[in-house]
Amino acid sequence: MIIPVKKLLPLLIIGVCAAFIGCSAESYRDSADLQIGKMLRDRQQKTLGYTPQVEVAKEIPSTPKRAYAKIPTSPIPPPTTAPITFQQVEVPRVPLGPETRWMEPTGPEAMPAGDEIMQRRLHIGGPGFAGPPTLEEYYRRYELMGLLEYAVRHSRAYRDQMEALYLAALDVSLQRHLFAPIPFVHQDLTYNGGQRDANYAAALTAATSAGMKQKLPYGGELVAETLVQFVNALSETATSAESAQLVLSGSLPLLRGAGMVNLEPLISSERELIYQVRTFEQYRRDFVVSIATQYFNLLAQYQGVLNRRISYANLVSLTERTQALYDTGRIIFLEVQRSLQSQLSAESALIDAEEGYQAALDNFKLRIGMPIDERLEIVPVELDVHVPKMTADEAVTLAHKYRLDLRTAADQVEDAQRGVSNARNGLLPDVNLTASAKLGNEPNTPASNLQERTLTYTAGIGIDLPIDRLAERNALRKALIAFQKSQRTYAQLKDQIAADVRDEIRAIRTAEASLEIQRRGIELAQNRLEYSNELLREGRGLARDVVESQSSLLDAQDSFERARAQLQIRVLQLMRDTGTLRVDPSAGAIGQAMDRAAPTTQPGR
Repeated sequence: MIIPVKKLLPLLIIGVCAAFIGCSAESYRDSADLQIGKMLRDRQQKTLGYTPQVEVAKEIPSTPKRAYAKIPTSPIPPPTTAPITFQQVEVPRVPLGPETRWMEPTGPEAMPAGDEIMQRRLHIGGPGFAGPPTLEEYYRRYELMGLLEYAVRHSRAYRDQMEALYLAALDVSLQRHLFAPIPFVHQDLTYNGGQRDANYAAALTAATSAGMKQKLPYGGELVAETLVQFVNALSETATSAESAQLVLSGSLPLLRGAGMVNLEPLISSERELIYQVRTFEQYRRDFVVSIATQYFNLLAQYQGVLNRRISYANLVSLTERTQALYDTGRIIFLEVQRSLQSQLSAESALIDAEEGYQAALDNFKLRIGMPIDERLEIVPVELDVHVPKMTADEAVTLAHKYRLDLRTAADQVEDAQRGVSNARNGLLPDVNLTASAKLGNEPNTPASNLQERTLTYTAGIGIDLPIDRLAERNALRKALIAFQKSQRTYAQLKDQIAADVRDEIRAIRTAEASLEIQRRGIELAQNRLEYSNELLREGRGLARDVVESQSSLLDAQDSFERARAQLQIRVLQLMRDTGTLRVDPSAGAIGQAMDRAAPTTQPGR
């Protein structure tokens, strides 16, 4: 039997094209990037006055088979010997400290020679010595701006923030699309058969519906649709036929769901995009302060290591001198022991300082996205920042004017007000106006032969009285509570900003005073150390005085470095907290370092 498929062929081609011919994942990705990139640049320019670059990953990964495993495997370490074993061993209780011959010397031979101490303790850079590595051991050398530039390009947290902004823009693109004309095509191919009671009738039916849907801005929807159906008889007991219809229908709410409430998804997504733009900008400012804080703290730690190296060398020298004085009988052996004990303490402090510095350096590498095994040298620089001369009230006024998060909190109060209005709309009755019109062909005529006399139309109105509105009542109450909460959140943030700014002003004044005090303390400790050394050389002083002077000098140096770092950090924090820290490319070195679009200017050594 020959099956007539000439009429089915166009519809089959349409169905095959719709099913198998479409855009690739890469083309959809590129389309999204083009639309979202344009949208972000527009919103950033209007919100910030410039367009910080936002990049997201473009790779489309392949899915491995293990991704579909119901029970992902976990590696199990092989059996091994326990690293710690316990044994019943009695430990003798004896006094801790040097041997008896060190406590009760019988002569100069009881003390190791000074040259031996120098070889064992002072050999800087030798095996087992703990201290900052030499410059030759480093590969990358970065100062603050170079570190910012590197971090902006490699920090994992920074990339998370860029992706969050991109996702917010994707939501806007979807809501805009839902209010645009949306085409649709649906294809069905059905085989109909029957047995004896149906005279063994068999037919192949192809049906296609295509049209356009339009969501109306203030509620309702319009649908224009074409329905075409072809029935091809496969047996003599069936009848071939074809029909077509043009349908135009629409619905319009008059009370519930009508008006601006229908635009709520679009309005909220557009505003959320602006909030995310502000959040991203606030993150960039926090990012600068965070990197700078770790940078200056690292410099202070590194300087502390160098100070301890010098202190250790001085105490080694002190041990030699006290040994020599003891050999000539000018001091008692207790002074030699005190010097050696201080030397050992200084060596331990140096090792601890180096370990702390390396741990802080590794944490900093994690922060900026640098591999842990990468060699990094922090190059010391001082920011050219001017200590602001303003009162606390002036600083608070600036913060209330320029803080982006405060502006967002104020806008969210308006969002909550809009939520109350939307919730009140949900309490109204449903009153919907509907209408439709159909035009088709007559029976036993070609589908393309549409007849005006077949036109039918309907119109009506549906009313659903608000008998059960418990869910909507609860939604209104929640909206009122959310509005009150948003007001409290705004007031709390405003007061918190004022408190933070006032604290920053006080902290800057304290850091300035502390810096000057520690500078004077260093001068005093140096003079004290020189005087105690002179007394020891003359045989009129004690090693204890030299040790205490050296310790006081080290404390003053550490305090000075901390105060210097804190002053620069506090100035940056004040600028951030007042909203006046700019990170756009036109704002100087910091903004240029934060520009991902700019070429790299800080290559590693």
